[in-house]
Amino acid sequence: MDYVVRSFRDVRIRIGVAGSGPDVVLVHGSWDDHRAWREVAAALSDSYRVIVYDRRGHGESTVPDGQGRISEDIDDLAAVIAAVAEGPAHLVGHSYGACIALRLAAEQPELLDSVALHEPPLFGVLAQDPGYRHLFEASRDGMIRAAARIEQGDPWEGARTFAEEVALHEQTWEEVLDGDMRRTWVANAHTWLDQSRDPERLNLTPDLLADTRLRVLVTSGGRSPPAFRPGVEQLVARTPDARHRVLEKAGHFPQLTHATDYAGIVADFLAGNDNST
Repeated sequence: MDYVVRSFRDVRIRIGVAGSGPDVVLVHGSWDDHRAWREVAAALSDSYRVIVYDRRGHGESTVPDGQGRISEDIDDLAAVIAAVAEGPAHLVGHSYGACIALRLAAEQPELLDSVALHEPPLFGVLAQDPGYRHLFEASRDGMIRAAARIEQGDPWEGARTFAEEVALHEQTWEEVLDGDMRRTWVANAHTWLDQSRDPERLNLTPDLLADTRLRVLVTSGGRSPPAFRPGVEQLVARTPDARHRVLEKAGHFPQLTHATDYAGIVADFLAGNDNST
């Protein structure tokens, strides 16, 4: 993979490019960086020009001062596509990265050919439905505990708390994240803490793509925490012709635990070979 650093407004963003063909931009989620896509990027680069990057505050990109906003991440993603892609791009987002991709697809669809989203945390759905209130409270409380541990000077315990109480289901973070990835999470803990204080971050609804003409794939994991499921189901139901695929053996991190299967699903979708609903 070839790397460049580009400056956009207040940040310098590290970008990697591999392969040739139609452009596919991979957007990582919270806590990690572009290396979470390593295996998926390698698989897709046989047929596509794959673009990865470290979101602001992660990896080797700039950590800006002041309160961050999801709108800044959206602007960064649009800038990366404009600067590096060779036309409208296919977009793949994981978790919070899927929220960023979802917003960009809704606001600037002309930049894209398609969008694939893995479990964007649309937890606002949980807060609005009494039947899901217990899931909302469990996720909220897990994030509060994770934030408190970081604020108390223990980012390792904060990262572990988030992983095991919010992002994983009946698994430890050692089972899902290797040592290097756990260290990456700890290094990015304060960026997540800043993100958790962003009043804009949860202003996403499942009808954002209700009028889209883009091709849309939504994936979910059979072993994911149940808090992710209602938002995914409502997003699929409200998006015209959205494809929905479930990786039964995977959880919230298929790019790490089932990279070959996940890359295959994404590749089928990009090639127009996926007729799932």
